[in-house]
Amino acid sequence: MRRRREGKICCSCGSNLPLPHAYGERYCVHCLEAKAPRHRVYMHFMLRDGWYCQFLEEDLKTPLPRKVTLDDPAKIYEMAERGGYKMTLENRQSIDRAIEMGRGSVWLDLTQEQYRKLTKH
Repeated sequence: MRRRREGKICCSCGSNLPLPHAYGERYCVHCLEAKAPRHRVYMHFMLRDGWYCQFLEEDLKTPLPRKVTLDDPAKIYEMAERGGYKMTLENRQSIDRAIEMGRGSVWLDLTQEQYRKLTKH
């Protein structure tokens, strides 16, 4: 506790912080990235010559330029999980049902880097 208050270790994970040590609780680089603001993006997918995925901004009106077509429905799970979608049992069953129907959607919480890749042409 003393080292944390002195700014020598991360207040979240306990890893050592680089010099110079400033007094007060601080986060390491990894914990700061984890707490960084995320972009909320709506991913809609449908079965059309593969799994066609389209991304919309949080307002559900502005489409992002990148569109993806996937061959395997398992890639939808992977993309959702990497995009910050919590894979609870209920959410996994929701995606299962959407795949059975041939269309569905999920909300993603993307990092700055992931969002930047979606906004590039």
